[in-house]
Amino acid sequence: MTARDRLFAYKKIYDQKGSESLFLEAMKESVEHHRTHCEFYEKLLRECDFSIGQLKSVEDCYRIPAIPADFFKYHEVLSTKKEDIRVHATSSGTRGQKSQIYLDKASVEFGTKMVIKAMKHHGLVSLIPSNYLILGYEPKEGNEMGNVKVALGMTRFAPARETVFALRTIADKYEIDYFGIMDALKRFSRQKLPVRILGFPSYLYMLLGVMRESGMKPLKLNNRSLVLTGGGWKKFDDIMIDKNELYDMTEEFLGIPAKNCRDFYSAVEHSVAYPECENHHMHVPIWSRVIIRHVKTLEPLGFDQPGFLSFVSPLVSSMPISSIIMGDMAVLRDGAECGCGIATPYFEILGRAGAMKARSCAVAASEYMRGE
Repeated sequence: MTARDRLFAYKKIYDQKGSESLFLEAMKESVEHHRTHCEFYEKLLRECDFSIGQLKSVEDCYRIPAIPADFFKYHEVLSTKKEDIRVHATSSGTRGQKSQIYLDKASVEFGTKMVIKAMKHHGLVSLIPSNYLILGYEPKEGNEMGNVKVALGMTRFAPARETVFALRTIADKYEIDYFGIMDALKRFSRQKLPVRILGFPSYLYMLLGVMRESGMKPLKLNNRSLVLTGGGWKKFDDIMIDKNELYDMTEEFLGIPAKNCRDFYSAVEHSVAYPECENHHMHVPIWSRVIIRHVKTLEPLGFDQPGFLSFVSPLVSSMPISSIIMGDMAVLRDGAECGCGIATPYFEILGRAGAMKARSCAVAASEYMRGE
């Protein structure tokens, strides 16, 4: 049994201290696997003068050459054979080119275990039939967006009575179906079953805004209903509001308690999911570590200092995404400040990095792909 096997079999999902040695060994396995199965990654490690021997402790994982997430919008890099791929997912591509991510059987299985454990830990699994409103894209042939796959996967955590999608296909493009959403919510309110609203927070805000501006009478959905948002505000970041304000609006217009509203951070380029705790903080689980990097040097920063959001995780074996830098600015907080009982650090997203750029060994990645 590998260290990755043992790490994902570990029962306490926020016990970083108790699982620290497993995580370190799993990261060493991950780096070595990608080095021996991916020519690009082997060149990257050699150019950065990185070796496994530099990983003396978990804190040293920041030394693993980090690849910018945007790299995977333009290059296909695998650490396995194409015929071994089980899932192909893309980013939403709201800002242009989409990332192309490929997962093998082992990565999918470990990811599934991870999500099930996280949902159980946070009390988000139920046997009560629920109606679903998915504030995202209706599935259709050829749509490989990761958020579509995630949303459908989330309907497995409570039996689905009816599922309604907010973004529906009209001709060759998606449009938000406000009338369909409103009809569904009124119908769900009459049925008295719990409702699970999943998807982009921007569409939830626009939906609540339409209810307020139209003078529509607030609904009273079952108080066991949940709102599980994720995927960020995308191209609607100009209307973004504080999440606590959004949760208050949800309680006012839909009758869903603010405590039942949880946001998730997830990205197709980093397959670990980060659900909010009861105090609405995204704590770091045992199968990853969050590093906030200085915008110029990419060196790790301490708590409460803003920088580039970066992750390390041994989850995926099919692509060399063990260490990755996202396009978000974030800050890391001491978990003891939260008060929910989870001791691991949590991170807060501050916004997109925008036009800011930083150079590291990993920025040379595209040069290697061109053979330079």
